[in-house]
Amino acid sequence: MVSNLVLTDEAIQELNRVVIQRMEAHNSSTQDNARKLSLMYVVRFDDRGYRAFSAEEAWNYYKTANKLERLVFEAECPSGLQTNHMVGEQIQVRLDSAAQSASHIIVGGDSKDWVEATFSALESTLARHKSLATRLARTEWTGLVVQLTGVLIGVLLCLWLATMTAPYLKDVDYPRAVSFALWFLVYGNLWTYLQRLGMAAIANLFPNVRFSREGEHWTQRLIREGVKSLGIAIALSILALLSKWALSVIAPYIL
Repeated sequence: MVSNLVLTDEAIQELNRVVIQRMEAHNSSTQDNARKLSLMYVVRFDDRGYRAFSAEEAWNYYKTANKLERLVFEAECPSGLQTNHMVGEQIQVRLDSAAQSASHIIVGGDSKDWVEATFSALESTLARHKSLATRLARTEWTGLVVQLTGVLIGVLLCLWLATMTAPYLKDVDYPRAVSFALWFLVYGNLWTYLQRLGMAAIANLFPNVRFSREGEHWTQRLIREGVKSLGIAIALSILALLSKWALSVIAPYIL
């Protein structure tokens, strides 16, 4: 599996050269035409998928796509196709930008040296284009951070709402505590859906594979980065305000 990638046009061209080099290295070592590899590309964009049998055709699809969704490099031989890859060599590099998709490298064959050299070459090529931001955003701890942040914001928000609504419950014993309990009950039921939306937003903002194409207009990049920055700024501002308010409420009981 491959993840946390930001691939520029140059990175895609470099990957294509590596696939071709490894395919030609195998083809030059065998005289059996049934074992010779042929390269094919799959380009999915704008909710449509196309197969291409030349780099020029695939590149044309790649450059003209409005929204690029998937790019696949696939080298197969007739023997592999006839035996469902039980016999023969195979190279497949699947790069999928969908939030919940799986991108991977598959290399198979009878020659251990060729398989290991091919896999290593492909893996090291992609490893040079890892994204630190995506790696930090998509970790095993992301869910915990979202959960703790949501609970903290929920408690502060419910405290503020309880303070605002407590005067309307003046005939009830401990109106602020009762109001807080009611608001926290509401928030607790909403949080399940909010957490799901939050995780989905992180997955969309930081996909495992993102194609950074030169053809993308600068305004699109500006809007995307602006939305990310604005979202972070708003979240931090709200958290700061709620924290400041909570400290002003709790301070008299501590000091």
